[in-house]
Formats: sequence, C-alpha cells, structure tokens
Amino acid sequence: MILSKQSELIQNNTHIPFGVYDDLIQNVDTHIFDKKGGLTKKRRTERKTWIYVGVFSPELICGFAIVDAGMVATAFTYFYSFKDMVFEEDKITVPLGFSNNFNPNLDSEWKLKNYSIKTENGKMKLHYNGKFKLYIDLENNEKGVSVVAPSKKERPFNFTYKNMSLPVKVQINTGKTNTYATSGNYGSIDFTKGFPPRETIWNWLSFIGITETQKTISVNLVDRFNENMENVLWIDGQKTRLSDAVFNMHPPFDKTDWLIETKDGVLKCHLSPCGARKEDLNALIAKSKFTQPFGKLDGTVIIDGKEEKFTAIGVAEDHHAVW
Repeated sequence: MILSKQSELIQNNTHIPFGVYDDLIQNVDTHIFDKKGGLTKKRRTERKTWIYVGVFSPELICGFAIVDAGMVATAFTYFYSFKDMVFEEDKITVPLGFSNNFNPNLDSEWKLKNYSIKTENGKMKLHYNGKFKLYIDLENNEKGVSVVAPSKKERPFNFTYKNMSLPVKVQINTGKTNTYATSGNYGSIDFTKGFPPRETIWNWLSFIGITETQKTISVNLVDRFNENMENVLWIDGQKTRLSDAVFNMHPPFDKTDWLIETKDGVLKCHLSPCGARKEDLNALIAKSKFTQPFGKLDGTVIIDGKEEKFTAIGVAEDHHAVW
C-alpha cells in the first residue's frame, strides 16, 4: 500500500510512521536527531545524505551523484555511449566536505568542488566541469514515492525518495572531437537522507524501458536494505509496490549476466552488462566497495493480469559500506 502524501518527515518531535508515501516529502529536516549524543555527533558519524541522478536512454547511460557521508563527502559522474562504446568517469573525496549545519532537502543547493546541483520549482540543473563537461537538466514530477524505513540498533530511520522516467536533457563535451547528447523521459532520481546501519549492504536495480505494447516501464528494486520497502514498478507513470526481490549473479559482477525477479512473480528480468563503475574506497573512517554494472535488460512483467515482454536500459549494484 502507498500511503498519502506528507509534507514533513519530522512531526511531533519524531519521524512519521514507517511506510511508503506518495510523492516527495519536501521537508526532511533531521536536526532533532542529528545532535543526539553530543553536538552534531549523529550528523557527522551516522547521518548519510545523497542525490543520485541516473539517465537511461538508447544513446547514453549517465550517472551523477553528490554524497555527504558525514566525516567525508564524495561525488562522481560517468557516462557510456552505446554508439561509440566509450566510457568516461571521474570522482572526488573530500574530508568534511559539507559544513556542520548542512541539513539539505532535495531542492537545497548542493556543491562539492566542481560538482553542483541546483533545483527550482522541481527543475534540477546538474553540472560537472572536470575531465569532461556534463550538463543535465531534469524535471521532477509528482509520481515518485518516499520511503521511511527502519534502521538498526539505536539509529532512528532511513528516508529515501525515488522517481523514474523523468524528462531530461543531457549534454557532454569531452574536449575532443566527440560530444554526446540525449533527451526524453529517461531520467531517475534517488534522494536519500537518514541514519543507515554502520555496516550497510544492498543489491539494487534501476531501469527505464518499454513493453511490447508500447507502455513505459520503470523499476526500482533493492534487497537487504530499507526492509525492501522501496520496490516499486511504474507503468505509464502509475506506480505499484512490488514484493521482495531475488538477485542472482556471480563474480565478476561487471562481466556476467544478472537475473533478477520479484517473489510475487510480477517481474522477471535479465541484465547484460556493457560495462561498470566500480569503487573500493578506504578512508579509514569510512569504507565503500561496490560494482555498478550498466547495460541492456529484457524480461517480462505482469500488467492487469497479462504478461508482457519488455526491453530496457539501466543499472544494477552490489554494494558494501562501513560508514
């Protein structure tokens, strides 16, 4: 069940009940939890916040993220051109990259070195200027979901917002002869803010595609994180919750196919990686190791009791963090 829309994450000095809520919770101020245990203690040692925007089009796969992990901040971007089979990426890590009072909503200004995100009236502008130049214009809508999920031990909750198949324009200039661009309803947003477990493990899938009867299909799936509450299917923008997911894959995760399905039988799909972004960060106070293969998918989905085939573009991830 998807619960009614909420405007604030914190009400009556605590978080709203665990559940999946319609659309974006605009105000996710967490200050009453950030300072428990001492001035800004949880803000630095436990609270994690990020924006990830993915673009999954027939021409390009693109990712852009800024992450506030408390004691360190990171940012990364990458793109892959199906036509040229070109992959480029860049990333940075900055100790204490955001201030003690950084307590952002989705529409706050995010800036880390040469990465920036600005949002006005649901229109996001993401910019990176480094090894290449990347511009993303993305328009959010009211078809997303917000999840307030339990964490572990004494950590209060984890919040995430997901939305898919959003209008997006991408322009990439490599400084060489090639430039890359795409536009259409190929954008996705992951905005997360909360207090995840010290050791966090997940498998994740996000894709955008089309069914054999020309319906738009989008999916966000996760296993081993957020109580699997963020598993959502969008068909022509109409969202439905999915059951737990089962990820079948084996190393090397960027070279072998992934088979993913939901236990309710609604979704079955197969990812063939074209490449992957990897990270093995050991910053002493925080560690992050993941493989994020990207590529083309095919599978089946049950819509109104009928099975349809689909094809899609997207990413999966095997992730292990200690933070």
